Amino acid sequence: MIVRFGLQFLIPALALALLLAPPAAQASEPAEVAQKRSDLEEVKRRIADLRKEIADTEETRSGAAAELAAAERAVSQAQRQLHALAAERATTEKSLAILEAEQEAVEARIAARQTELGEWLRRHYVHGAGGGVAPFLSSRDANQFARDAHYLEHLGRARLALIESLRGDLRQKAELGESIAGRRDRLVALEAQQRAQHATLESMQARRKQALEGISRQLLSQRKEEETLRQDQQRLGRLVEVLARRAAEREAARVAALAAAREAAARAAARAAAEKRADAVGGAPSTPRSRSEAVVGEVRQAAEATPTGVSFAQLRGKMRFPVRGELVGRFGAPRAEGGTTWRGVFIRASGGAEVRAVAAGEIVFSDWLRGYGNLIIVDHGSDYLSIYGNNDALLKELGDVIAGGDPIASVGASGGASESGLYFEIRYRGQPVDPLQWVRLN
Repeated sequence: MIVRFGLQFLIPALALALLLAPPAAQASEPAEVAQKRSDLEEVKRRIADLRKEIADTEETRSGAAAELAAAERAVSQAQRQLHALAAERATTEKSLAILEAEQEAVEARIAARQTELGEWLRRHYVHGAGGGVAPFLSSRDANQFARDAHYLEHLGRARLALIESLRGDLRQKAELGESIAGRRDRLVALEAQQRAQHATLESMQARRKQALEGISRQLLSQRKEEETLRQDQQRLGRLVEVLARRAAEREAARVAALAAAREAAARAAARAAAEKRADAVGGAPSTPRSRSEAVVGEVRQAAEATPTGVSFAQLRGKMRFPVRGELVGRFGAPRAEGGTTWRGVFIRASGGAEVRAVAAGEIVFSDWLRGYGNLIIVDHGSDYLSIYGNNDALLKELGDVIAGGDPIASVGASGGASESGLYFEIRYRGQPVDPLQWVRLN
């Protein structure tokens, strides 16, 4: 049974319970701060790892730069060798020109001597073996004969010398030809070898230069990433400071509100005790839900699903009552038994009927409370509560998240009620409001 002091005692007690269990918005802020701190630590770890990567990249870059320098020195040395070979080739070409001139002179001598020898052979062939000496032998003078014989001896030796000289010229020509060919072959081979080496070194230089450029780009990208991470770290640090400060401010406000609620609860408990003593003297109060209460209207349609993402305030005038039945009492009107006014409404309904939530929210109270029996309270956010009392059974527990139209209890007569039905209230910032301004009758 609902006594006159029940409503006065309920709200401070509920405020105390809600403050002891902070709402989701207050509880989530420390978790958000912790998450941001974790993100900040992760950014710091990434910066440390990146700095190590930058150091490794710089070391690699130094090695690549050293290799490139060695390659460039090798290319320079090969280029010098090519220049030296070119100079040697020019000198050799001059020497070859001299040798070729000598070879031409030898060839001229050979030709002249061949001509002379050919003329001698021709005369020898025309006049016979003795054709050249017969006139000398026909002389009868002994002295003349001796002189002719001496002359013939000199003539024979001259012819032999001519032949030997011709042979020497031919040998010299062959030697000069071999020397020229050998020097030319050597120069061609050396030049080809040096050019191949130079091409290899240039290719190596190009690869190492490309590798160095790639490492430099990587290093530049890493440094840019480090700068971005440092900026992220600064922004996260500032955000963590703001969140931590706000969390501390809200915690201080919650503690102050908790103290005020405790004080209000103590005052309400004192008043309730005084009223209880007065009731004991004058007799127990009559039930506020007797047949003497006027029927305001009939609820023919119970609560249904409400749109998601819509606030409780936006649902004003669009919601339906939690259960079908007769609506008893009018908000703000005096109760039939006197002494108090209606802060909610009572809906006469059959026992066991489903009690549905008028809108989405979170269960913040689900327990038995003196004067209200099995009571369930839903927090809809933005300081709005809906209260469902005198239930037979509570189907939801503390902390459950529900949608509009979900069954949360079953109709009963708990708490000392004289008939089965549902006591229903809507409160904003702890103060009761007229349900008929929020919930459609039909």
